[in-house]
Amino acid sequence: MINRTHRSRSLVLSCCLGLSTLLLSGISVAETVTIPLGQQGKAWNIESPKTGMRKDQVEAKYGSPLDKKGPVGTPPIYTWDYEQFTVYFEGDYVIHSVAKIPQKN
Repeated sequence: MINRTHRSRSLVLSCCLGLSTLLLSGISVAETVTIPLGQQGKAWNIESPKTGMRKDQVEAKYGSPLDKKGPVGTPPIYTWDYEQFTVYFEGDYVIHSVAKIPQKN
């Protein structure tokens, strides 16, 4: 009789310990913050060319790019790289600009 009681208590104790461990492990919470690609520059206070600007307007406002690539494909796509962002052109017009992630010092 003592063996059964001892086993029952051990089983109950094991279940309680397992349940408390499970409950305590679920307490930690993580939050994921996502920034839509088109709004990343705003989050880092980076001003970049707007959709529809012409190449000559971009160069007048932001200076010469570090690198120019293209044309690639049809319609022709050009890529201009600046220190803080990359600009994509379709022909002579901006179709998108993407902020580069600032480097931590």
